[in-house]
Amino acid sequence: MKLSALKRLAIVSMLALGATAAHARYPEHPIKLIVPYAPGGSSDIVGRQVAKFLGDALGTAVVVENVGGGGGANGVQRAAQAPADGYTLLLGANSELLINKLLRPELPYEATRDFTPLASIGTGAIVIAGKTSLKASNLKEAIELSRAQGGGLNYGTSGVGTIQHLVGEMLKLRANAPLTHVAYRGAGPLAADLAAGHVELGIATLASVLPLIQTDKIKGYAVSSARRSEFAPDIPTISETPGLPATSIETWYGVFAPAALPADIARTLQEKLTAALSHPELAKLLAQQAISIDSKDPGELKRFLQQETEKYRAIIAEARISVE
Repeated sequence: MKLSALKRLAIVSMLALGATAAHARYPEHPIKLIVPYAPGGSSDIVGRQVAKFLGDALGTAVVVENVGGGGGANGVQRAAQAPADGYTLLLGANSELLINKLLRPELPYEATRDFTPLASIGTGAIVIAGKTSLKASNLKEAIELSRAQGGGLNYGTSGVGTIQHLVGEMLKLRANAPLTHVAYRGAGPLAADLAAGHVELGIATLASVLPLIQTDKIKGYAVSSARRSEFAPDIPTISETPGLPATSIETWYGVFAPAALPADIARTLQEKLTAALSHPELAKLLAQQAISIDSKDPGELKRFLQQETEKYRAIIAEARISVE
């Protein structure tokens, strides 16, 4: 019995050493970064930029896999169900990680339960804009116009349940103004209709409409972040509008791995993501998407997810937002 116990201990020790050695060699082959949307959108662009610099830091290829559908839910679910071996990562943002789950409780994933936070990437402003013919030069005047106009103004976003939709409904509540949501199939069609004057207001990521604002094809009224965007410093925040409370809502991106990722692999990925995010060229490329690098460590990112979840939960409940 004593010999048998020693043998068992030796086997366990050998297995542990083998696993440690395998982790020490990580990564041994290319890594997959799931982007939960089709190619060409802002998430895809950010994902490819991060993948390139992370791959350089790791010394191996990081390959983007686009998994669209379900408003991002399909890709998030695919990542959540992947082996926790460090070879499948997720580029996640507000809408697909948190808001989808709040609006569709039946989704089988929970961001704070099913993922290991690795690093935040950056944040981007959300802007409230108006068509050029709208008789309002700022957000205050747009709100007053909506109150005075029968039925109020309409506002477009890139879809129901997006972070932009939540900003619109929050504005409607805080300003006590009638606003009617018009859901588009993406930021491109919304921007085109806003520039053509087919919709009165648009709520969009700054990156998707900044060229139109800069060329005076639409009006930039306010951003929903706590501070003005470094990429459009002339556009005030919502809280700078008299009578409106301070707000802090913006789009953000982070890199996540499936839950139960081995601690040594998590540390390697965290270190290499930090190195990638410190590269001036990546900062320059993200700036072209109007994204400011905002690197949070895993603990900070986990707390941030919890805080953001409660913020969105409160808005959804108060505004009675539904995907049905």
